[in-house]
Amino acid sequence: MKDTWGIPGPEFLGLYAIAFLISLLFLFAIRIHTRTGAAHSTPAPGALTRSEVACLTGGPRRVVEAAVAQLVDTGQLRPVSAGYVQAAAHADGTNPVERTVIADVRRYGRRSTSILTDRLAASDAVTEVTERLVRTGFLVDAGLAARRRAIGVVPMVTVLAVGVARWFAELVNDRPIGQLTMVVAAAGVVGYVMGRHEIGPRTFIGDHVARELTDELPDRTHRRHPGVSPADRTVGRGRSTGG
Repeated sequence: MKDTWGIPGPEFLGLYAIAFLISLLFLFAIRIHTRTGAAHSTPAPGALTRSEVACLTGGPRRVVEAAVAQLVDTGQLRPVSAGYVQAAAHADGTNPVERTVIADVRRYGRRSTSILTDRLAASDAVTEVTERLVRTGFLVDAGLAARRRAIGVVPMVTVLAVGVARWFAELVNDRPIGQLTMVVAAAGVVGYVMGRHEIGPRTFIGDHVARELTDELPDRTHRRHPGVSPADRTVGRGRSTGG
């Protein structure tokens, strides 16, 4: 009986394993390239604003949390009950994120800090902070990451499809499929796991800077520097730059 597709079983398994490894390497290469970043110039960590530090170390939600903490620290927001804040008469904010927070609180009279975080994490002001970090090479563009993630799995899906087609062909021809079943199943599991794994939100240099910025945990920072404000502890290190 002729070999399926003219390729003996052991030879096909070897070729299939090589093809799968190549597709896996391609996937890793795409992910590494995406997280390399494409900034023309990267500012020093000390040049980042409080909002940018918060975004880099904790994402968009941390930006809102840091803004709320800063506004409370400066008396522009007043805690009125557990988890709720109210805007002071003189509140005006020092950056777009703070002004967005104040406007939202004033619209409702008082506001839960958890609702503020949920609502404003996707606001234009916070998005602008994220986009600045993308332009400076600290964060990965989310749209680009999604596109490259999809591109990265194409060879792996193709290899898996070939394996499944071979499996059915061998089954129809009443050939042994034990080894092929294990290889294709293993390829499917690895492909599924890697395909679902998100590309990290930070570039490699962004990871490095974030580690530098969070070397001292908030509670340790407060013990060593009692004068550090709650807003600074929220972003993860003692700093007093504007947003």
